[in-house]
Amino acid sequence: MIEYQDKRLQQLNALIEMTALINSTLDPFLIRKKVIEAATKLLNAEAGSLLILNHKTGELFFEVAIGGKSEKLTTITLEKGVGIAGWVAEHGEPVISSDVGSDTRFFKGVDEVSGFITKSMICVPVRTKERILGVLQVINRIEGGFEFDDMVLLYAFANQVAVALENAQLYQESVTDGLTGLYHHKYFELRLKEEMDRSKRYKHPLTLLMLDIDFFKKVNDTCGHLAGDMVLRGIAQILKDGTRLSDVAARYGGEEFAVILPYISYKNALNAAERLRKTTEDMSFENIRITISTGVGYFDGEDPDAGHKELIELADRALYKAKNNGRNRVESMILSPIRKG
Repeated sequence: MIEYQDKRLQQLNALIEMTALINSTLDPFLIRKKVIEAATKLLNAEAGSLLILNHKTGELFFEVAIGGKSEKLTTITLEKGVGIAGWVAEHGEPVISSDVGSDTRFFKGVDEVSGFITKSMICVPVRTKERILGVLQVINRIEGGFEFDDMVLLYAFANQVAVALENAQLYQESVTDGLTGLYHHKYFELRLKEEMDRSKRYKHPLTLLMLDIDFFKKVNDTCGHLAGDMVLRGIAQILKDGTRLSDVAARYGGEEFAVILPYISYKNALNAAERLRKTTEDMSFENIRITISTGVGYFDGEDPDAGHKELIELADRALYKAKNNGRNRVESMILSPIRKG
């Protein structure tokens, strides 16, 4: 009895600590990552994942997953009502399954794609008063099986997660551009300064892309501003789809965009810029052909005196070079102490 009480006390303390942790940031990516780390640690599970609900289609997609062969899960989308997770999202009720093989709701397709073997799981809805945001699940307890009290605890945790995610969403709306959904200029400047400071502290590379839509004024003049807005939203979507979760894509102003890429080599940064350029070139915006010019500013993290404004100026100069050299191309410059000589 004492051992049981100690165990529950430890879990409740962990819940309090993790709740404080996820409420300490409004960054949606960090919150989701902390959610899974906290949930798996809390219940001593082998793996865990947070699936977000697409309210338009009813589909669930794996936003964050850890443990097992989680890297393969981000490619999987569950159709409405499919699997235990789909059932939970549809009915809004938690599920504990000690043997998923005998549960008719279990969808084997996820294990077939990932190569992971799911034996038992707890799946609970992540919901606010108004709607279900997704589901939180932990899989395969390392010692013993999941118990009803575990489900109750995870459900309480999921309620806190929902509040944190909703607050993060409200914050996200306050720092994004209304037309494109990308971060606005002020937030971009703040994040770039933070990433620059982090780059210098840990001596890791940092890249800034400055992108400009070629001949955008001509689009507005010949096709109208509605067409121009459509192009801006289209470019924004390309940036969202073509960047990592750790990257920061922003509308810098007008038809100019910026992307912050932390922890990336010079070669990979150039490749990323080229992919975005090529994707734009190959895409048709309702028969409007668009190209972009891109300036790449690269910092290796070694110069302690470098500032984020210098990286902006460097990427701007590279962008100017790209436009002067014919547009629809990528040009780059490297920020180094040599520039002071």
